[in-house]
Amino acid sequence: MRDRRFYDVHGPHPLAVLVKATGARLVQGPPDQCITDVASLGAAGPEDATFAINKRALASAGHTRAGLCFCPQSLVPDVAACGAHGIAVSDNPQAAFARAALLLVAPKKLDTAGPWVSGDADIADGARIDAAARIGAGVRIGAGTWVGPFATLEPGCAVGRNCRIGAGASIAFSVIGEGVDIRPGAVIGQAGLGVLQTAQGNRPMPHFGIVRIGDDVRIGANTCVDRAVFDETVIGARTQIDNQVQIAHNVRIGEDCVLAGMCGISGGVVIGDRVMMGGRAGVCDHVQVGNDARVGAAAAVMKDIPDGQTWSGNPARPLRQYLREQLILRDLAAKTRNKDEGDD
Repeated sequence: MRDRRFYDVHGPHPLAVLVKATGARLVQGPPDQCITDVASLGAAGPEDATFAINKRALASAGHTRAGLCFCPQSLVPDVAACGAHGIAVSDNPQAAFARAALLLVAPKKLDTAGPWVSGDADIADGARIDAAARIGAGVRIGAGTWVGPFATLEPGCAVGRNCRIGAGASIAFSVIGEGVDIRPGAVIGQAGLGVLQTAQGNRPMPHFGIVRIGDDVRIGANTCVDRAVFDETVIGARTQIDNQVQIAHNVRIGEDCVLAGMCGISGGVVIGDRVMMGGRAGVCDHVQVGNDARVGAAAAVMKDIPDGQTWSGNPARPLRQYLREQLILRDLAAKTRNKDEGDD
């Protein structure tokens, strides 16, 4: 079930209505079965719509109880075997799901015509809200928290005690712990780069998740943390994130991590506890970085890093291997240079 603090549910709608609206074809399930919500493939229940695009996605989910699953024709037997109640065939199941999802769920929006501080916001005694800050409906702010000028908290956001929200920060679809320091210009909770390729051109993939930030986290200036497509993007307690860092949708970062400036973390990455990443390091989507790992500056991580290892380079590999290769290249370059000088 979508978090009602952030999303309005417009359902239920029968299978027949959703399938017709998307141009798909119903191949399993009663047409009058009602669908209320959306969910990821593995988490979907009998009242949820979801999608599957390949066998890898099904293997990752393990099973599904989805009331409606959009998939290609070739995947129908596998989706049925995984337990889906209703199945609809589409040449572009992700785009079909997106059209159905927008009939079921809609994100709550900030009332820009209303008061700068919503009348039903719950602001604790001792919180300080700058006169130029905008606070949406249903927002909760704990005691001792300061919200700076031109900062925006969109509907439903929860901010714990003793936090600091810097000037111009934008926060949406987020649950924030205590003692969190969000620096000026940070953007938390916007949709990430999910692209649907359709016959009409590229379209954005709707996002239905949230961001959850643990206690005593620091988010640097102009850093972006995208909300999840489903479920949560998570930043663990006491993690320190520098300026101008990009954290994509569905990333999960553990506790006590340090990410230096201009790091880029792609969608679905899982980072363990006490990980340190140098400036401009990047991590490819769905990679896992183990506990206590170290990633060198400007490294390009394209595969999983085991616990406790230090990797560097592009593509990133274990530090000893990287340094050995650099020494070999240096020596080879020196030999080539000496040979060329000798020929002269």
